[in-house]
Amino acid sequence: MGFIARYIGHRAILSPLRISDSRRQSIVRLLQYANANVPYYEGRYSDFLERCNALNDHDFLRAFAETPVTTKQDLNVANAAFSSRVLASKVDLLKNAAAPDFLNALWSLFIRKNFKISISTGGSSGIPTYRWLDHDDANVMAQSFLESFHCNGWRRGEAFVVYYPLQSYFTDTYAAFNDWLHRLFGFSVLPFTQVTKDSVRELLDTLSARKATLLVIFPCVLQRVAEIMREEGMAPNHALQYINVSGEFFFDCSRAFVQEMFPNARIEMTYGCVELGELAHQHGGSSFDYKIFEDFAYFEQSDDDGLIITALHQKAFPLIRYKMEDKGSVIDQNDGTQLLLRLEGKNTDFLTGADGKRYYASFFNDMVNTLNKTCQGNIIHFMMRHEGNAAHLNFVMKTTGELQQAHITRHATALMTTTFPQFTDVRVAFLPHFNHDYTRKFKIIGQGDGLAEVVGGYYKQSTP
Repeated sequence: MGFIARYIGHRAILSPLRISDSRRQSIVRLLQYANANVPYYEGRYSDFLERCNALNDHDFLRAFAETPVTTKQDLNVANAAFSSRVLASKVDLLKNAAAPDFLNALWSLFIRKNFKISISTGGSSGIPTYRWLDHDDANVMAQSFLESFHCNGWRRGEAFVVYYPLQSYFTDTYAAFNDWLHRLFGFSVLPFTQVTKDSVRELLDTLSARKATLLVIFPCVLQRVAEIMREEGMAPNHALQYINVSGEFFFDCSRAFVQEMFPNARIEMTYGCVELGELAHQHGGSSFDYKIFEDFAYFEQSDDDGLIITALHQKAFPLIRYKMEDKGSVIDQNDGTQLLLRLEGKNTDFLTGADGKRYYASFFNDMVNTLNKTCQGNIIHFMMRHEGNAAHLNFVMKTTGELQQAHITRHATALMTTTFPQFTDVRVAFLPHFNHDYTRKFKIIGQGDGLAEVVGGYYKQSTP
């Protein structure tokens, strides 16, 4: 399998992404194409393109930052206008909301290559919007995932397993062809509807049977897998070498606990989105600092705690200066590369303190880290829910103990009432685990029931 996946699957079927342009050249090439071929952007960059040649690199990027921003609402309202005219002649791979059989899929994907496919976006706003991919854009997106895996330590030709919710990112379709996917690409998809003892055993058995070196999974799902392994007395998995997580805030206490159950795995975070693919990978030892994939994307920081991202090589359905509702600091380094530091997740997931500042998930991560120094690392998970003047702080611990629980309650309550005096009813609970729908993403801070955002998947076009 390794030879086929390395030299046929990943090297031949996925077209190598050869990038010789500088970032500036990539931006100009993208704008020239979109300006002439994409209705939404048509004519929008004419003025910029006429004068950009006379600008030095610094002024070029400053001028680019003055061009319009695209939002998810724009994508929803004017979706068809984002499609390049080349998509009109391509065949919808999911026509009538039905996936093709395996032979037709292979023919369309790897031989004819004249297809388009729609994928839905996730997001806390719940807007049911989507984007299109053709062969070239899908290849760029696939290569961005492989780049993140490579940064994690994985190498092409090694087997990996994707453990994602059913009907997210085509998991149900992929799973039907797992044997072929394993032979051609070295990967297997294991979809789940619930994270249970049986599904965790199936995951561990699949990792072993496929001799997988890498597991791709959401942080909250990984946390629950590790909890069940411990609850059921399952032995730690010493064979897995890499775990790639993305899509949610990952507490330090969760990462440390998961490491106990997968002691030899290099657990690292990747940042990306359904619309644009993978965009950055963990930089250093922190789960909240990232190195941006400069070959794939250019990042800017908005004035209102958002990220503005341009996918440099997606042309069939380009997203230029696309605003993400995520909070982080974009750092431009002297060598031209970019870092994304102190990524908090959604910029709407915060509490306003007595000092007028916004407090995000990292505030509670620091709180738990401080508590764990006096609790021998006993806290393994945390979430906060609020409604009106009530704040509920929920902890999961490895072992119960009245003295530790009393200490945590006193410290957490004092910190909350001092920092957030609007919460006059602060309650602390200790739970064996969190009852969460793991087919949805997990929010550390949530209002009411903290309904988490839907995971992206394929978008089923309605038929007349």
